[in-house]
Amino acid sequence: SYVSAEFAELRGRLDEQVYEVDGVPYRNVILKLGPDTTERIVVGAHYDAAGEMPGADDNASGVAGLIELARLLDTAELPLTVELVAYTLEEPPFFRTDHMGSMVHARSLREQGVEVRAMLCLEMIGCFSDEPGSQGFPISLLKLFYPTEGNWIALVGDMRSAGAVRRWKKAFRKGTDLPVHSINAPPRLVPGIDWSDHLRYRLNGYPGVMLTDTAYLRNVHYHTDFDTADRLDYRRMAMVVAGVHAAVVDLAGGTVSE
Repeated sequence: SYVSAEFAELRGRLDEQVYEVDGVPYRNVILKLGPDTTERIVVGAHYDAAGEMPGADDNASGVAGLIELARLLDTAELPLTVELVAYTLEEPPFFRTDHMGSMVHARSLREQGVEVRAMLCLEMIGCFSDEPGSQGFPISLLKLFYPTEGNWIALVGDMRSAGAVRRWKKAFRKGTDLPVHSINAPPRLVPGIDWSDHLRYRLNGYPGVMLTDTAYLRNVHYHTDFDTADRLDYRRMAMVVAGVHAAVVDLAGGTVSE
């Protein structure tokens, strides 16, 4: 309801994608900006939290970024549809199942014959640290290639999405000075590569990419009662959103109104 109310204040077309799981209704909240075109860019973030946890970083941070992105894009002249989606049911017990809101949305696009130029999921964008050793890695070899201070944001994809990751990274850098690093790797070798909503788009043939602060590899309060709003870095969150905004406009081929 909160996300719907925030989206409703903008110029875009608001919709709710309702579906049932075991007789219980759930919904994705969707805002479409720009002209109504078959081809589009999709940016999404899941709004459910793990169990009864507060979920500030995972994933209220991503949803806050999505809402602010909507406000920024509301003033842009876009040549194609940009679809912003707040997903339900990303967390267990529905994690990595067809009941995830992102799977429902991605499958509906495929069934409608929609072309997706680019897809980005915002998966935890609020935890940053300048402390040495604050960044963890799923395999120790990666320490040779990435900073060990958790003061950067990551673009993540599998091997098939290498081109999409490069495009997002290049465009992201046009809007912010926040360091961004990227990785494309086989999920079977690097855990976490496909642990979010972007995988559901890959399974439907779309170029899904994840933007993340690396979750449990940096945030020691991941999936605990201590994942609270006072622990988020709002300055750098804003820098993330500025980068995403610049990237969406660039990839869409649009312009930003003064």
